[in-house]
Amino acid sequence: MTDGTLFAAGLMIISAITHAGIGVAIKSAKDKLVLRAMIGGTCFCSALLLVFFVPLPAAGAWVFLICGAIIHFIYQMAQVAAFQRGDMSLVYPVMRGASPAMAAVFAFIILKETLSPLETIGLGISALALIGFGWPEKSAPKDASAAIGFALLCALMIALYSVVDAGGMRENRAATGQVFSYLVWFFLLDGIGIMSLTFARRRSTLRADIAAHAKVGIPAGLFTLVTFGLALYVFSIAPVAQMAAVRETSVVFGAVFAAVLLKEPFGRRRITLACVLAGGLMLMQIG
Repeated sequence: MTDGTLFAAGLMIISAITHAGIGVAIKSAKDKLVLRAMIGGTCFCSALLLVFFVPLPAAGAWVFLICGAIIHFIYQMAQVAAFQRGDMSLVYPVMRGASPAMAAVFAFIILKETLSPLETIGLGISALALIGFGWPEKSAPKDASAAIGFALLCALMIALYSVVDAGGMRENRAATGQVFSYLVWFFLLDGIGIMSLTFARRRSTLRADIAAHAKVGIPAGLFTLVTFGLALYVFSIAPVAQMAAVRETSVVFGAVFAAVLLKEPFGRRRITLACVLAGGLMLMQIG
């Protein structure tokens, strides 16, 4: 592992930890749509303060920004739907676990990135272990199938936006020598869809809803700036498939947070899967 890859992986682990914490916040919220919108709104307002201090993104980056905003909106709605229907210890591993393999396929098709045989084996082990985290028990509730369906839709969107945003960041760096304008405009565009939908659905109670969720929603939004900003930056400097797999270690942190904070079961099976996951990620890095 090169120093650059090690640095990128370290940043991605920080992103993974903060992302798992945000997942707990959304799962715990009384109105998950409102909290998700507050996260987007906080990012939007923060980006709005910076938009006048960065140049416009490169012309070639706009198609990535627009496509990324659409994909991320679908991801946000699928995430809300999954958390409404299933425990975090069920849906979070599935939504995060299936995405690295999907990201590897899209990175190969769109960015022409390839994996060595050892990296491919490691990716497969990691993805299977992560999916195993959320494999439903015999006593799973009736909504479990729908929850897993929305979680898989999340995984697809995660894989797509990982590759699309990596392409956009690289395009912007190649044209302008920096990525900050892409980051600022990403967060600006990203908040529009979820805020507009929430305003339409919660118009009569929005003021009270915002007041009830502000103490969690605003900090979660600020943490989102960190977690997703770091992820986008890492995707622009390191192979997408490898870094997507590292970021999905968030599922381990998410399982721990769900057990400790939400009192959801962790169990021997998930401890074993966490060890298998770590082994798969090590194979990806060694390969």
